[in-house]
Amino acid sequence: MNTRTQLMGGLFILALIPTAIWATQAKIRATNNSEDGGISVISKSVLSQSQPDFSWIYVQQDGEMTIGAGHSDDWEQLERQGNPYHADYLWVKTAGTPYVITDPAIVAQIKTAIIPMQQQGEKMQAIGEQLQQKGDAINSQTQQLLLNIAADKEDPQIQMEIDNLSTSIDKLGQQMDELGKVHESLSNTAEKQIVSLAQAAIKAGTAIKAP
Repeated sequence: MNTRTQLMGGLFILALIPTAIWATQAKIRATNNSEDGGISVISKSVLSQSQPDFSWIYVQQDGEMTIGAGHSDDWEQLERQGNPYHADYLWVKTAGTPYVITDPAIVAQIKTAIIPMQQQGEKMQAIGEQLQQKGDAINSQTQQLLLNIAADKEDPQIQMEIDNLSTSIDKLGQQMDELGKVHESLSNTAEKQIVSLAQAAIKAGTAIKAP
């Protein structure tokens, strides 16, 4: 492989880095934009398919909204009002009617349901950070390679480093794919549990209508 071919290979890998990082973050961020202007934790969720009129957001005592599936207007409204309940709670909206569930026993079950999904998301975040670091390293090495070619200098060491980084990125990408599959499964399971708990609370009168 000559220097020009090696360079093109390095540039091709470099071009893929932003896409890989974007895909990683899209899977794990709670503010991922959807086509209809809504935001959801899970890009392929049970809710989006079988419960299109059901939204939920888990709000912590300090008012931070860490996870949920709903529309941007809902998130913005809850962010503006803070947390008037001074405890962790679940906000849900079904058939256009918003409810709040503050019962500690139900909230504890909801928290238990989402923990595996959150933990998997943290693993994906860690892989995403490694992809970012590898991408930055390839960018730096590729720029140096370009300078060397402009100066008509050969530097096999730089190309070897780019090749090694490319291999590492491939391995991280495979890990991310596997983590993503597990995350999707955990997300679907968690959402089913949340829907069931919320619907039971509404039926029992434990959920209160939100303003």
